[in-house]
Amino acid sequence: MILRTHLGLIFLTATLVLTGCGADREADTTATDAVTGTDGTETGADGSGGSDAASGDAVASDAGTTADAAGACGAPTGERPARRSEQAGAWDSKGQRLVMFGGSFAVPKNCSFVAATSETETWIYDKACDSWKMSQSLGPMGRGRAGSVWKEGYGLIIFGGRSRVGTSGPYTMYNDTWAFNPDTDKWTLISAKGPIAKRFNVSMVIRDDTGDLLVFGGNTSGSALQYTPNNDVWSYNFKSGTWTEVKTAGTPPAKRFFSGGLWDSKRKRFVIYGGADASLFSQTAKFKDDLWGLDFSETPAKWTKLDTKSGGKPDGRYWSELVYYADADRYVMFGGHDDKQQGNRNDLWGFDATSGQWATMLLGDVYQKPAISFCNFPPDFTKVEEDVPERRNGGLVVGSKEGVWIAGGKTDCGVIDDLHFYSYKTGKWAEVTGATVGEACLRKGGVNCNDYCQ
Repeated sequence: MILRTHLGLIFLTATLVLTGCGADREADTTATDAVTGTDGTETGADGSGGSDAASGDAVASDAGTTADAAGACGAPTGERPARRSEQAGAWDSKGQRLVMFGGSFAVPKNCSFVAATSETETWIYDKACDSWKMSQSLGPMGRGRAGSVWKEGYGLIIFGGRSRVGTSGPYTMYNDTWAFNPDTDKWTLISAKGPIAKRFNVSMVIRDDTGDLLVFGGNTSGSALQYTPNNDVWSYNFKSGTWTEVKTAGTPPAKRFFSGGLWDSKRKRFVIYGGADASLFSQTAKFKDDLWGLDFSETPAKWTKLDTKSGGKPDGRYWSELVYYADADRYVMFGGHDDKQQGNRNDLWGFDATSGQWATMLLGDVYQKPAISFCNFPPDFTKVEEDVPERRNGGLVVGSKEGVWIAGGKTDCGVIDDLHFYSYKTGKWAEVTGATVGEACLRKGGVNCNDYCQ
């Protein structure tokens, strides 16, 4: 039985809804060679927020692992990543690997918001060997909240992000682009020209028709107290090494960051969902619940709101993620943090791109009882749904042809260190790397729980 959860931000007023403790309120507080990888179109890639739905992913079990029949994996070392959030990453469909970079080790305590760290680690999960390995390559400056995708011929691509030395003052922001090739175990700085502003918490995809990198929105403020969300779109061409702002038609979505994104290869459109604006972490915060498509089959590319006909939809949220389930022509959304009673989420939704309808794929945990007092939640704060990963935001969510991978993130009980896989074939989650920290008491099998986490 698999049981899990997540608490984020708390708004405690006389009438108010409660969210959890794990959300990140910000108020507290080597040059290398140019990339020479092959370029061109990306066949079958979905480029969804660090995910890749390219064809050819063979799955030997619900968890997506295969046996080491030839003994190529070697003896198991037990090596695994420490708990973290805000990391970047993507799925390598050819190598059947999850590649993960950076993030923050910071863990909130008693619903306080501690300063994020800026990590440099690169980790690779090999599905065939069912094992983790840390790269020894020196690469980008440590950072969190970078955009990430997989590009064949290059590997994991990251853009932007932020870091800070110490616990106060403005963040250092980035607009550099890097590539990590797990076959050579090497990071490479990609040379780039163009005026794209430094930013983090962007939506980012690879176009499978041109091979270009697309970036939407994000936060361009380095202040921990004030945000500057955006709704601009930029394109990076790997052959020319140039960033160009994309001129669009139609009414664009409102400015935002923390939105999920994917590339719809069937319709040639960049799809974004949800996110937050400058009111994030205020008493008046209202998170986005809208779904938009930027259609590149038209010239200029045109924005259209996609969910106008849906009879229902997910609650508004930030830091959820979208992936494209190409075989079913469905946009799949997991988790994030809402602005209602529950806070962090572990539900799974699907948007049918043909009918324009949202539908629940897995409900996840459901809000049940309010807090007893500030940062004191009863064990049954939510009705815990068995066999669903812990509620969370700020972790890694990536897609493959067969399903959805999630790793780490901010939970009601701190930060988690797990890895799970959702199989489209079985319609179930499977635990791949079990959590050692960050789970709710009931989810990890507790019987006489004193509160939500222990």
